Amino acid sequence: MRQSAYSLILKDHLHFKLTPISIRELLFIQDAPCEILGIENGLFKPILHKNSFINKQIIKDLIEKGQIHLFVAHQDRRRMIEYIQNSMTQVTRTLSQGQPLEKGKTILNLMTLHLGFLYRWPTDDDLLKTQHQVVKNCAYFLLSRPEIHEALYHSFIAQKHHYVYAQPVISSLFLLGFLKYSHLYSDKEIEDLFVTSYFKDIGMAIIPVEKYDLNRLNDRDKEMMATHPQHSVEMLRGRLPLSPNHLQIIENHHSFSLLKDDFSTEIIGPKNQQVLAGFETMIVTLMDIMAAMLAGRPFRKASNLFESLDMVKMLIGNQYQQEFRMVVSYFKLLFQSKN
Repeated sequence: MRQSAYSLILKDHLHFKLTPISIRELLFIQDAPCEILGIENGLFKPILHKNSFINKQIIKDLIEKGQIHLFVAHQDRRRMIEYIQNSMTQVTRTLSQGQPLEKGKTILNLMTLHLGFLYRWPTDDDLLKTQHQVVKNCAYFLLSRPEIHEALYHSFIAQKHHYVYAQPVISSLFLLGFLKYSHLYSDKEIEDLFVTSYFKDIGMAIIPVEKYDLNRLNDRDKEMMATHPQHSVEMLRGRLPLSPNHLQIIENHHSFSLLKDDFSTEIIGPKNQQVLAGFETMIVTLMDIMAAMLAGRPFRKASNLFESLDMVKMLIGNQYQQEFRMVVSYFKLLFQSKN
């Protein structure tokens, strides 16, 4: 009995010294930069020592043993982040080399993983600067390779990243592809809108993480989530080279809410909030909605492509009929092998 009680005390004590990490991080690490712990019989236990070799088989063995909840010491967390940052930077520098699809898969997964760090520490300028540079390079890469966008999307969805981090990636991929398809914007303009779309949800960082996975949201939860665009603007203004117009797009991108189970078009947010301000805001909003509907959420199921397009048509009404036809044409082309 004494030993059991002592073990519990040790476990509780360790909780204050450890921080959880995602097992996904190991996919991009060849050797452990620090000691990595798991839980065995209710106690923390080292499962990978510092400098231990890591490959897919080792990760598979850990998963089969149920070792999916991993931890590192608080003082070692930054080492893991820096390892991922370095991997992301190296991949970015070699995007033009090798198989484009494989490079695209790797960079999108690394960007999403790193976005999780940024949401955890949104005031960290180093994380924001690194992510911004990689996002810009990724935009250039994707602009020149529209033929891999569909395969990238399906591969990315299969990774099952948490929707909070996956949403900006998917919606920005859709946005870039659509703008390129439309021939309405220069590559530089598309790059700037891609960056805007990618960082538009950083205000979600203010929302308690336990809210993300609720099966049903109450009105207060919905209102809190609907205010994230304003927080995004506050977090990004003066820290990223975004124009006032791009910041306005971010502020207004959540004009329509899909938080309701019945996909109501009710606008949820601060009173007198300005809505759809111009074509750019409208298309960023629509691509965000398409990404959300196709991927689903804990509080609602995913929709198919045609259901998602019907929702978009209902949201924009008769104001953008020509643009809607272009959206339909783009998604039919993008998913031509699936529909």
